Amino acid sequence: MRKILALILVLAMAFTVLAACGDDTPEQLTFALLPPAMISPYYAQILGAAQERADELGIELIILAPQSESDYLAQMQIVDDVITQGVDGIILCAINTDAIVASVRNANEAGIPVVMFNIPAELEGGVDVACYVVYNQYEAAAIVASYIAVMMDGEAVIGVIEGLPGLHTDERLGGFSNRVANYPGMSIVATQPGNWEREAGMNAATNMLQANPDINVFFGLSDEMTLGAYQAVVAAGATDSVSVFGFDGTPPAIDSVIQGGIMSTISIGPIQTGIESVQVLYDLINGRSIPQFIEVETELITPENAQSFVMP
Repeated sequence: MRKILALILVLAMAFTVLAACGDDTPEQLTFALLPPAMISPYYAQILGAAQERADELGIELIILAPQSESDYLAQMQIVDDVITQGVDGIILCAINTDAIVASVRNANEAGIPVVMFNIPAELEGGVDVACYVVYNQYEAAAIVASYIAVMMDGEAVIGVIEGLPGLHTDERLGGFSNRVANYPGMSIVATQPGNWEREAGMNAATNMLQANPDINVFFGLSDEMTLGAYQAVVAAGATDSVSVFGFDGTPPAIDSVIQGGIMSTISIGPIQTGIESVQVLYDLINGRSIPQFIEVETELITPENAQSFVMP
């Protein structure tokens, strides 16, 4: 009987040691990366950079998005779904910052940290966002206005293609229009929505050209709409009289700048945004101190420097 008891004790101790060793093995983290949609090349760059950093850190990255950048209800459902799945962290760019508060609160209650990217202001409603990865789109849009003033010798009749209503449109249009006001020879004579989409941007520019034939500049609040506006200018046979300027620094827009199409775009740091969003969430979960805000750089892309922004 004593031998049997001794054998049981030895086996129990061995099991305890094995279990302890198993506890020392770190489990793979799972992050959910949730952009507004998969349409824009800007988000494609963010996703690519985020995936690369996640692979380096051994993180499983779940990428989900609505079909449309306007479908905020679908995005809220996606957030709630990944909370139910028990992901370790959420990286989110909200379509509607007011509506998404409820989903972020659900994540808070579940103990899942949230990192927000590409939103221009903190969420309201008392929710906890671990970190905001941001850029100054108000100032970036103002830089575009100043560049237009240089390229057009201070004389510009401008049509603006807006995005969907919200903070992104407000910040970009606000920064641009306030800087335009500094130049007496420049004025915004028309604005129309392009819904962040190329075809809608083309239609908006076509309509504005027909209603305001004096327009000699288009500014698109995103590159997709900008490229649509350039298509409208080409179709109207007005490439010699109308210049087009963009915003986002996407590969198709950079290529257009290089090819002599649109005049400029502005990089808002998608690669850095993707890297920082994954890294800061990883650092938080591993007990490191993180900042409340990380600001990525913006830079004007012109024919003189566009080649340096081409991805290898």
